[in-house]
Amino acid sequence: MNKRLYTILFSLLLLSACDLTDTNINPNASSEVSVSAVLSGAEVTLGFNTGVNAGLIANIYIQQVAGANGDAASFDNYTTSPSYFNSTWQGFYAGVLDELKIIKATAKEKQLPYYSGIARVLSAYSYGTLTDLFGDIPFSESLGGNVITNPVYDKQETIYPALQLELDSAIRELSQPATDNKGAVPFNDDVIFKGDVSKWIATAWTLKARYAIHLSKLDRTTAAQQVLANLYNGSVYRGIADYTADAQVVFGAATTNANPFYQQNTNRPGWIGLGASFVNLLNGNSVTDAPTKEEGLFVDPRRAAFATQSPAGSNKYRGSAPGVPGAFSVIGSYYGSATSPVVLISFTEAKFLEAEARLVLNPADPLAQTALEAAVKASFAKIVRAGDAYATPEKQAAYITAKATLTGTPEAKLETLITQKYIALFLQPEVWSDYRRTGYPAIPLAANATSSANPQGQIPRRIPYPGNEQSLNKNTPAGSGYQTPRLWWDH
Repeated sequence: MNKRLYTILFSLLLLSACDLTDTNINPNASSEVSVSAVLSGAEVTLGFNTGVNAGLIANIYIQQVAGANGDAASFDNYTTSPSYFNSTWQGFYAGVLDELKIIKATAKEKQLPYYSGIARVLSAYSYGTLTDLFGDIPFSESLGGNVITNPVYDKQETIYPALQLELDSAIRELSQPATDNKGAVPFNDDVIFKGDVSKWIATAWTLKARYAIHLSKLDRTTAAQQVLANLYNGSVYRGIADYTADAQVVFGAATTNANPFYQQNTNRPGWIGLGASFVNLLNGNSVTDAPTKEEGLFVDPRRAAFATQSPAGSNKYRGSAPGVPGAFSVIGSYYGSATSPVVLISFTEAKFLEAEARLVLNPADPLAQTALEAAVKASFAKIVRAGDAYATPEKQAAYITAKATLTGTPEAKLETLITQKYIALFLQPEVWSDYRRTGYPAIPLAANATSSANPQGQIPRRIPYPGNEQSLNKNTPAGSGYQTPRLWWDH
């Protein structure tokens, strides 16, 4: 699966580097055409890799989707050869981070702080994604090219503070006056925000909050305090402002630059289905219910946008049991169309982060419920389909009352919150981090998931290091599997 998609990605990169220079580049940026083209290509490649080489892998493990058939089936019961993860590694390091390094170096030379600031935000996102998948990774020596052929693996414990510092630097650069740019500023070559630096600054603050909450198992109180300190400057909110300001890559209609989930469904139909745990929640049921159980009283208003009917035209939705081959419902139109987006980080996530932080600091804080409702309502506003009988305003309100209201013990409240976040962040790798931090939602074990790399058949905590790294880099830590060694923040 990954080999095929990497070929598609290469075609996409060629398109990004060539065609976009004619249609999406600021006409006043002639002296910075090279850095403009590199930025466009890096952003599109990051969107593609986040969707397929990080998202689908993580989302199979967390049972939002299922490796139902073909090569994808090995992901469903964790028997994938380490060589398959070469695409994830290369896609982020060679396809994105190397390009961002070029942007930062060129921007420094030409005094273009806005280009540098954007590249720093995307670099922090890329390194953050890699370390949350693999744990310790090459960082300080990672982009040495032929000069450093065996980069050392930095401890995740040292990488996380560096990510926060990188985002701090990005915010400083993006906060400079436009006149400090000794050349053209980003415009349509920035395919995410069209050069709107205020949105990039908000994205950086929200990413800082994301990386703060990841440390909740180490120190819940400090993590929660840092979340709120990043999202708010005193009483002034400074995270992503609303769902129209989400950091996402929107793809094109042409075959060579279509959304990666669409390409997957088109080129390998039936390989990727939806997981039973996820569809059960869409049906208003529990993650552990049988996939064939009839829908409950409070169906998720996003169901028709997230999933296809199975069988077609039946008004029924069914997911694949984990570890059992067979595709039923697949990715629906909202994320599965050619021009669908891949979301990097969103307003909805920001509000979930705020809700969790407030809940940790004071389980009785009414602002936790306020933030949770804002998160779910924003997801509804962005996702639901007009004319859907399950998504009327009345149905949305009833759903929030029944499924997104914080009641009971602090732990029960956390389960409610993370379960709703799991649904709203469909196809985003962040849900796997949430599961490893909290244990929610309490998804069932997959069938036939016991192997030497996963001896007890448990839900994966990490990805084994890629085959190429194990063979070619003498510094690659030995003995990685799906459970050990655990990530630093997952102890």
